Amino acid sequence: MAQRPPAPLSPQARRQAQQQALGASLARRDRSGFAALLAQWAHRQGVASLQPLLLELGAQDPEGMLWWNASEDDRPEVTEEAPAPVLSEQEPELLAAKEPEPLPLAAPLSRLRVVPKPAQRTRPAPAPSHPGLAQLRSWLPDQEAPRAA
Repeated sequence: MAQRPPAPLSPQARRQAQQQALGASLARRDRSGFAALLAQWAHRQGVASLQPLLLELGAQDPEGMLWWNASEDDRPEVTEEAPAPVLSEQEPELLAAKEPEPLPLAAPLSRLRVVPKPAQRTRPAPAPSHPGLAQLRSWLPDQEAPRAA
């Protein structure tokens, strides 16, 4: 008799399994694994649930959370601003002289209309031929041969 597949885990069981995996990764001091599991947690549970999770993991393994926080401090910070480009002596004058001019609109936006582009009509790719077709075609009479009347 065939056995039934096991029932899928409930959302609460999956959440507990993921918390255990995070705790195990933290205990092993696996930086990349812990970061990947945190990202997965944030994706599934939401960013707002990260802080309570980290507090709970900190209560279970305070030394591990100290290690994680210290390793976060060692990483370079990502800034949102791009570094300013290095300019030569003449470039600031050129940049100040060239102010972008607003582009004139050819027609008011209310008069513009989107015209759908017709679909391109192309022939579909030929179907792949079956290897047995060559054998069957060998039995067919040639078109050049005269037909019997």
